[in-house]
Amino acid sequence: MAFLDNSGDIILDAVLTETGRRRMAQGDFKITKFALGDDEIDYSLYNKNHPSGSAYYDLEILQTPVFEAFTQVNAGINYGLLPTSATDLLYLPVAKINELAGVTSETNAIASSGSSGLFIVADTANDTTSTTINSVLQGAGVSRINQGSGTQNFVLFETGLDTGASSTPVGSDANRQSLLVANNLVDTRFLAFYDTRFFTGIYGLTATSTFANDGTSNALNASLTLGLGTGASFTSGLENYNAFLINGVKDAIIQTTSPNTETDFSVINGPRGSVGAVAPVIKSGLDAEYTLYGGTTTVGGTSVQFIDTTIYVQGVSSPAQIQIPIRIMRLA
Repeated sequence: MAFLDNSGDIILDAVLTETGRRRMAQGDFKITKFALGDDEIDYSLYNKNHPSGSAYYDLEILQTPVFEAFTQVNAGINYGLLPTSATDLLYLPVAKINELAGVTSETNAIASSGSSGLFIVADTANDTTSTTINSVLQGAGVSRINQGSGTQNFVLFETGLDTGASSTPVGSDANRQSLLVANNLVDTRFLAFYDTRFFTGIYGLTATSTFANDGTSNALNASLTLGLGTGASFTSGLENYNAFLINGVKDAIIQTTSPNTETDFSVINGPRGSVGAVAPVIKSGLDAEYTLYGGTTTVGGTSVQFIDTTIYVQGVSSPAQIQIPIRIMRLA
């Protein structure tokens, strides 16, 4: 990785990706679309108090060094710019994992495994009649993602305008409609990228799932069930990664009559867009992978093997994205 000096003349540094070079060699190279991003830009450098006046407010931003062009797909733009005509849109949707106690106790959403921050997937391949990896993890109080469909355990995430401590605009249904729905920033589908060396697919929410709160008593009203996602031909630029399309359903957690009590169930402090879930399917026959890519540790005095990996989720309509750290574990 290197930077280009942007302190003088404007620089255009363009290179072809591997796909572009292949198509140029085939004689059918043609640019039909382009994307813009601002990964390098720190907007806090905008200085409205510059002594030389308004023409210099954005000088430091304009002279920020920029990355050299990358040939790998998506390596140069992780945070693409989004075209919109809305003048009151001060925030863009983000995605956050929901591990709130009020949600995990009422649904099959799980908490991470303590200080490690990893979500555990149990590989039962080495189970015996007397000891299983699930019993070891359960005995140690470790939440885990179960294999199977229906109401299996899953990692829950939400999207929305996370307005921080100010909570302005508030998380009302009216604000959801005007700021998210009206600007096509609500995701009904998500792309979940997974490492094919360890998983074969991703379960997500069924389209009939619901996630809401009672505006009077502030009780959780959720019905979350899972179904296997659909394979997708999208590329992430990451070696060995494939994508599944999974559903996003309406995040109907709204501001209640008592201020801020909706945060008992939502990790988004503002208008909420969608809620989704991830539960990966372990690839059968994992064995040498534990030595090649993982290690050995103990859980509750029992020796276990593990592999650490990451699932990447991004919205199809909005720029919201999240990384979910996963640890696969089996008896050693």
